[in-house]
Amino acid sequence: MGAAVALGPDGADDVRARRAVVELGRLVAAGGVVAAAAGVDLGDGFRSARLEGGRGDQRDAVLGALRALGPDGDGRLGERGAVLVALFGPAATKRVGAAAHVALTEGHWPALRLAAAASDVLGPEQLEQVLGLRAPAGVDPVRGGLPSALAADLRTALEPVPARQRLGPVLDLWDRVLDHDAEAARRRRLLASQGKQDRLHDLRERRTRREDEILESQLRWAFHGREPSLATAARWTSPAALWGHQLNRLLHDAFAATALLRTAVAVADHGLPEGLARVEPLLAAAAATMTDAEAAGSAKHVPGLTGLPARPGNHVREILRRLRKAWDSPAGLEGHVRPRLAHGRDYALAVIEDLEITLEGPEQLPQEILHRWAAGPMASWRATAGYTAARPPQEWDGVPPRIRSLLGEEEPLAARLRADRPEAASGERPEASAADVEVTGDLLWLAELHDDLAQLYGHPAAVGGWAPGILPLRYDPPAPEPEPLAPRLDSVAHAASVAAQLAALGGKPGKGMKTWQGLMTALRAGVDVNEALSAEFRVPAPLAEADRTVVPGTRAQFRVAYNARTLAEWADYMGNCISGWPYPEEAVKGRTTLAALHAENGRILANIALVPARPAARGWAVEEIRGRFNEDPDPELAAAFEKWLRTIPAPAAATDPGPAADETAPPRPTGRRPAPRVLETVAPELVPLAARAWEERVTAEVVTVVTALADATAGGQAARAAGDRAHPQAVGVRSAGAERAGTADRTRPLHPHRDQAAARDITPTLTRLRRTGDLTTAARTALADGTIDLLALWRASAARPLTTALDGLDPALHDRFAQLALLTNPAPLPRALRRLVRREELAPAYAMNLIALRLRAAIGRLSATAGPAIAHGIRRRTSEPLLCALTLAATCRAPRPDDIRITEPRAVTVPGFPASDLADEKGPWQRALPDAAELGADTEAFWEYIAADGLRVPAAWVAGGGWQALWARAHRSGG
Repeated sequence: MGAAVALGPDGADDVRARRAVVELGRLVAAGGVVAAAAGVDLGDGFRSARLEGGRGDQRDAVLGALRALGPDGDGRLGERGAVLVALFGPAATKRVGAAAHVALTEGHWPALRLAAAASDVLGPEQLEQVLGLRAPAGVDPVRGGLPSALAADLRTALEPVPARQRLGPVLDLWDRVLDHDAEAARRRRLLASQGKQDRLHDLRERRTRREDEILESQLRWAFHGREPSLATAARWTSPAALWGHQLNRLLHDAFAATALLRTAVAVADHGLPEGLARVEPLLAAAAATMTDAEAAGSAKHVPGLTGLPARPGNHVREILRRLRKAWDSPAGLEGHVRPRLAHGRDYALAVIEDLEITLEGPEQLPQEILHRWAAGPMASWRATAGYTAARPPQEWDGVPPRIRSLLGEEEPLAARLRADRPEAASGERPEASAADVEVTGDLLWLAELHDDLAQLYGHPAAVGGWAPGILPLRYDPPAPEPEPLAPRLDSVAHAASVAAQLAALGGKPGKGMKTWQGLMTALRAGVDVNEALSAEFRVPAPLAEADRTVVPGTRAQFRVAYNARTLAEWADYMGNCISGWPYPEEAVKGRTTLAALHAENGRILANIALVPARPAARGWAVEEIRGRFNEDPDPELAAAFEKWLRTIPAPAAATDPGPAADETAPPRPTGRRPAPRVLETVAPELVPLAARAWEERVTAEVVTVVTALADATAGGQAARAAGDRAHPQAVGVRSAGAERAGTADRTRPLHPHRDQAAARDITPTLTRLRRTGDLTTAARTALADGTIDLLALWRASAARPLTTALDGLDPALHDRFAQLALLTNPAPLPRALRRLVRREELAPAYAMNLIALRLRAAIGRLSATAGPAIAHGIRRRTSEPLLCALTLAATCRAPRPDDIRITEPRAVTVPGFPASDLADEKGPWQRALPDAAELGADTEAFWEYIAADGLRVPAAWVAGGGWQALWARAHRSGG
């Protein structure tokens, strides 16, 4: 469909025809098959053309041909006026043509594409401004899809806006996308400044060996150079001053790592000469904290260990020395400086780890030495380093109380710098005043080291929240998963696609729209996104059974959309119209089935709209199949899919079958008894069972977890503020008081009567969560900020009150109504069952069941991404069912480099006390297989994974004690 062809005179001989076909091939190779529709002169009386069925309009064809022919070949397209009209329609004035010619000659294709797409909604004078836009070399802010598809999205979003106001949002969107691209490029530059190979492990060993050498040297000095016996050394007590020297080394190492990181950022932003000039005073201040003797000891070669110096001060001194060498050439300076800056991140992480081990490790520092070190002044360092705008000292109170107590600090720095204090009252030199008041124990310099690490990852500063270590800061927090229909700035085409989807859902732009952000705010304000995405689709049984099947001859997996939220998530990535009218409406009625083809890594390859063929016995027909940004999908993939589609059985009934059996009108009086109805027959038995199951299964802890998840989703905080905050926290959930007191592990139970009231009042919260769909982001957020812990999340995912109620139902009713089994499945329900669970007495139990299943899937996704949430949670508090299920899920996937073996291949005995056996049908591992399957594990291949690689877990799970300690802790915590 839509193939390129060459059209010529009837009497043309084969030689001329072959020449035309060759020229057509060159045109298509350079401009795409769409360029053939522009009618390009191929020579010898031939012109290019395109058969019907292809995507794109005339502006796509002309732009593709111009890209292939270049500015000197536009004459082959025909009359210049006709070309301009094809590109810009009625807005193709002489001035627009002149501006387009300049853009074409200078190669400003993004501006040309945007102007052609926006010509449907902008006037001639406005198009001239668009054609005058310029993007940096190699940057295309309009990337993605055909201009005609972008034009359709811009029409949908901007046509309701008054004509004179449409240009502002378009220009603002261009600038915002360029800013977004610049930030992304800067982040890539900063990360590229660091070594590709992680040297943290090597530095750990190197730094440990250096500290051992210092201690051994002190020991030999104490015995006048003689080598003491083991017993003598064991009786020796290191002098207290030795601890003070070690603490000072860590402080100076932090200064040096700070200098390396800030130098790397300055060089990445300003180039080598200017960047080094900006930070030379900081390098000098950091270098001054290291003596020549210390530098020699740090750089001393140790056989078998890395050649990197043990301390970052060596690199700082070397960079400063070469910078001050007047004879050093730019190339020589470049080759000397960049390799040393490449280890700034490794040194910073090593210093942070060493400081945490020193302060909170098993060896107890003498309190007098620690307090004396913490009271040390910072004025000398601040005289050069100053303070950062991201973390002003007047606002710094981020040291947890337990660490302040350890260091002998009574008040945080911010409290000591209040305006009512004499040293800050004048306000003449607030920075100098802060430097005079700040001491080492304030740990502001450590927070700034976290901030400098964060800048390498493109963040303005480290963020607070629960995190391991002595400061609750994360330098590279996980990016939140994008919400469906949230504003996008990764390209103009993608941003316009989201705006068009909002407009299609009923969003209306307000008055006086001057910016793209203002337009998006108005569109979103007019749409209840959660409500719009809560619609559930009717999927015919044959297609539902084919869901998640790999299309033969490809590696693509067929997936069906069961609700509007899934559809919006697909459209958010694809940038196409599958979530816009009329597709969702037709899917709700069951007239259209919406699906996608996914690659092995989850990337969407194509969106598909399927309808019953006519006659129905022929099966299914592809109404639409589109790739990203509405482009044509891979033709081989499309052909393989359509071939496979013909093997799927036809629908058993018409697409819109009308009322379900249980909702039909009363039967005619034929003397036969009416068919039994699910609602009237099952509800009287199920309602009391569901009430009892709710009291048993929806505990105070479950209520708190559900509320915390709702807080972590959009709109949750507002709802929480309306009354939910009145309820205290549950067992296993971090309370606000504990947060303030710095005691994250202390919890308190709920009041029993208040617990029951809370449980009865969470129906609106359950409804919000049910409409949210995927709970992965909410779970990650709640775990990261310490609101709940992993074990509480796991227990909530096991709260299935409706499942418990169904288990207590008379088996005869299950035999009579086999469809009751669908109530415990997340798939959409038939109409009869939907009426059943909409009853006020059953709706909360059904919603809790759905949320528990989605929560279990969210835990599985968090585990599969190897993020810190699972590792931190499982080390902190776990249980046997949770640990077994997560371990099975980790085992039933492809091995990863950071996995460690718990058992050897084919072994069934698992080490640890109490003993366990993988093959024991009554043992914990076999009991956990269904839970692991709910996490997304391929449990059917469990024994194949065991035979190949044994039982495996990520190394981060067992850090600090090994598997046996983790297994024992799981049994101490209970279920």
